[in-house]
Amino acid sequence: MTGGQLDAFAISDFAAAVLMERIVRGAYETKNSSEIQPLQWSILRYLDRCAEDRCTLTLITGFLGLTHAPVSRAVRTMRDRGLVRQRSHPRDARSTIISLTDAGRDALELDPIRKIALLVCTLPDADRSAIKRALRSISVDLSS
Repeated sequence: MTGGQLDAFAISDFAAAVLMERIVRGAYETKNSSEIQPLQWSILRYLDRCAEDRCTLTLITGFLGLTHAPVSRAVRTMRDRGLVRQRSHPRDARSTIISLTDAGRDALELDPIRKIALLVCTLPDADRSAIKRALRSISVDLSS
């Protein structure tokens, strides 16, 4: 769909999608390569919320819907920065378990997405429910 093909209704829907992107991008204030990057934040969040036996490169990659290479590079960088550690998987010699270090847990206190969550938390209950419902629906449709 090109700009010339959008009718008035579709333009407002497209604007809403652009606004969602802007909100998320805006949460990540620092763009320096020495900072934790958005993919790395996603991996840290995954590791924080999943059972240890679900914290393998293959499962993280599948959850994020990405290929192996960028996730592997991100994990390697985080390991080198002391945010995660890797150890042999006790039941699968071909795999490693990736886990948060104390520094990784501390970093999550500064997670940029927390800003968005705190702003959502301040919305009236009906608006909070509506935005959560809408985002779940969009997410499900994007996943299928």
